[in-house]
Amino acid sequence: MSYKEPLQLSDLPWDDVIFRHIFPLLKVADLCHLQGVSKDFQQLYIDYMCSCEKLDFSECTMTNSSLQKVTELCQNLRWFSVAWCPWVKDPPLIALFKKNSRLIHVDLCGCEGLNGLSLQVLVVNCKNLQTLLVGNCGNWFSMGCWQVITQHQSQLRHINTASCWDINDRTLGEFFHKCNKLRVIELNKMELITDTILHYLATNCPHLEHLNVASCWYITDKGLKKVVEYCKVLRILDVRFCPRLTEQYLYSLYLRGINVKSDYSLARMVKRRKHVNNLGINVQI
Repeated sequence: MSYKEPLQLSDLPWDDVIFRHIFPLLKVADLCHLQGVSKDFQQLYIDYMCSCEKLDFSECTMTNSSLQKVTELCQNLRWFSVAWCPWVKDPPLIALFKKNSRLIHVDLCGCEGLNGLSLQVLVVNCKNLQTLLVGNCGNWFSMGCWQVITQHQSQLRHINTASCWDINDRTLGEFFHKCNKLRVIELNKMELITDTILHYLATNCPHLEHLNVASCWYITDKGLKKVVEYCKVLRILDVRFCPRLTEQYLYSLYLRGINVKSDYSLARMVKRRKHVNNLGINVQI
């Protein structure tokens, strides 16, 4: 009776099975531990890191030197996140962005320890970014960051700059004119967003599907009407904590089939509208 050695992970097809269906499900920490198991696993790890297209460090805790060591083999990344890692600094990201010019998705949300240098390297070196998320980075995301993005990027589909306060109408107008393929725009908690900026957005971003302007206190029905007029495929609109918007106008957007998130409950808006109709009052919206 012949004896067969038990099948090991490294015996499976590396490219077609392990790299495609197993390793993408593991946390980065698990991959790092795996390489210490044996020489076979170490080589498996090296080959994977050289070819992998996605790395997610979101909410991880490690040193910057460890981050640089883990990513030093990566040269083929398309998707990368260090979201909510306030410990991360610019040097390891600069090294990574220089070697991975094919990146299309980068999430730096909540990375308060940066100073903007890594973002500059990213947007200059990675010309085809489609998703750039820098929400809650207001301590370093400055007017200069907007300008360098505008200068070097034109293929963005999704931008998140929530809680980034250093803006003006002209800078955002130039950005929307250049990045006119945007489908998702998140400007929530940016108190200086005005109807003028919404006008620039509306007239330059006809493909917009999702707009988040929650806690943008200065926008009014007038600015939002411009967005709805020009952005024909708008489907999701977050306008919570926008006190100058009226319930009457938001209800009209609900009737158009737009998913509106607001301070007014949908049930309340419907009830009030029925009451107005029962009174026979002709209210123009």
